[in-house]
Amino acid sequence: MKLRTNNQLKGFTLIEILIVVAILAILAAGMWQATAYVQSRSMQKTAESQVQLLEASLNSYRADNAGYLPDGRGDEVSSNVLYETLSRDEDNDGEPDDDNGEIQMPYCESFYVVSSKNTEQQEGIPVVKVRIKGSGGAKSARGKVYVILDPWGNTYRYRLGYEGQTEGGKSGNGINPDFDIFSTGPDGKGNGRTNDGDNEDNISNVKSWK
Repeated sequence: MKLRTNNQLKGFTLIEILIVVAILAILAAGMWQATAYVQSRSMQKTAESQVQLLEASLNSYRADNAGYLPDGRGDEVSSNVLYETLSRDEDNDGEPDDDNGEIQMPYCESFYVVSSKNTEQQEGIPVVKVRIKGSGGAKSARGKVYVILDPWGNTYRYRLGYEGQTEGGKSGNGINPDFDIFSTGPDGKGNGRTNDGDNEDNISNVKSWK
């Protein structure tokens, strides 16, 4: 039996090493894309279920008050309007208001406050206190207020439907007859148009957000 000398032992060539590295890079990219897709789908599902919960809560408000919220223009202020109404927290202290010694029962009990002292993600719908601007760039006269956050950290918004009317008799500009509760989606814009001409700020289009 003849033993091989060191000169006869073969190692990997540079080309073979490059091929292995390329294969590993392709596999890693595939894994990253798959993980990103699963995460994106999960966030879309969460947004859809949260919108449905907010919608059901607003319908409960409607049943008690025989009407919809008139102040819904689809801007960031409307997120605070929606929060105040569904949480019964008009003074924006993060707790339901006290009416002559009686705590007001919220229409939506799933809100939890995110703050610098409490950043841990919880079950439910997060709200955060921020300074917001109204339509036209005017600062909110109420200072810092709570807004409702979607899974991407943008605000959920409320818009009165086209069959609803404000106190001045003006109809809402929503695309649903009663109201729209929507997220601006992953890009924070949500102002595009679908192939059918519908505004993408609609619960029916949550699944198609990119």
